[in-house]
Amino acid sequence: MLGDLVELATTLVHPSHEPSISNITGSTMAPRSRHTKSSSIASSTGAADAVNGILEGTLGSKPSSPAGTTTRRRRQSRSTTSPPGSPVVAVPKPVARAAQPVVTEKREFEPLKFTASVVLSAVLEAALQTGAATVGVGDLAAVSRRPGTWAEVLGLLGWKVAKLGVYWVSNFDAYDVASLSLLLHTPQAILLGLFYQISPITLASIALSAIIANSLPYYFVRPLSLSHIPSYAPKSSLRNRPILTDPYTTLATSLLATAIFAVLLEASFATYLPTWLILHFEGLRTLEPAHLGPAGLPTLLLALLPAGYAMMEFLFAPSTAATSSTIVISPEGAPVLEFDPSTATFWDHIHYNSWGWYSARQKELIRRTVVLAGLLLSETVLSTWGTVEGVELQGALGYAGVWVLGTLVTGAVLDWVGGPSD
Repeated sequence: MLGDLVELATTLVHPSHEPSISNITGSTMAPRSRHTKSSSIASSTGAADAVNGILEGTLGSKPSSPAGTTTRRRRQSRSTTSPPGSPVVAVPKPVARAAQPVVTEKREFEPLKFTASVVLSAVLEAALQTGAATVGVGDLAAVSRRPGTWAEVLGLLGWKVAKLGVYWVSNFDAYDVASLSLLLHTPQAILLGLFYQISPITLASIALSAIIANSLPYYFVRPLSLSHIPSYAPKSSLRNRPILTDPYTTLATSLLATAIFAVLLEASFATYLPTWLILHFEGLRTLEPAHLGPAGLPTLLLALLPAGYAMMEFLFAPSTAATSSTIVISPEGAPVLEFDPSTATFWDHIHYNSWGWYSARQKELIRRTVVLAGLLLSETVLSTWGTVEGVELQGALGYAGVWVLGTLVTGAVLDWVGGPSD
């Protein structure tokens, strides 16, 4: 019997092997025919397939179900479609996030605050000028021209109010007003210091009193711009913050503006200005500084260093921080877009084609340069012709032209310097 089991196992593993199995009684089986052999092989093969299926099922694989056996039903997968009648939810396609525009609020005129700033500025300037007269050596009174009529007094007072109104309408903060006050005082200080031999202490005290009297009221009634305090501004709220916080950029820009004014003044000294001063300025004490040539350039550079820093603070810093994605909010609360071709009028198109192609930095720089040039022209003419004895109106206009030209050249150079920041 053991031999029969061996033969059966051999036949299951190798179906082509012909087993030799005796019957239980030990009698020898009769020779089989060819048909009997085929039947035996077929039955052996069927048995082998059954054993193979059992072995494969034991190993964990799916058996191939023979005929007549029950197949294992596959688990039905869960449907991913929504049942009928359920609401349809549309998932939008993700869109790349664009840069958020910077929203600024257009300030109202606020007449009460403006009136308070004018009154406070006038009182402060009167008090500080009186104190400056006691600090100085008294040499300015010898060349000063006193207003002789009430019309001249009201004219000078009206000009002061007009200056403060320009500062207020232009949305300038205390830093802008201080820079403008220093720049507007510089032409008269250079004229009086070089050609009238006024003491630097007197000139510095007058300039300091004007700066404090004009900028201090704005410090209390108007918030500071982030472009003037970049170190305290959040990184995401100020454009070109690394440039504005870099001390080397501040120093280089200030020196550049100083050099431009010094070179233009030295060029005017070498060309027309000495003759112009002799013809239209009476009471000059000396013209020696105009004939020093290159030897007088270091003195001009040293005297113009504060003005160079003020030019950087007033022109370069605010324009560099200007952003093109600014939406102005009107006092009524409605956003005012810059330009819409579908709804713009003919004049809107002309304005956009002649002005709109400039970047935000260039627009801010041009606006401030024009304001500074206009104020310099007016202030230099009124301060020299109206307060210095013996100055003619034509002479004051010719002298102011040098400073206006310097402002325009400085604005153009700063535009070239700030070009890579766009």
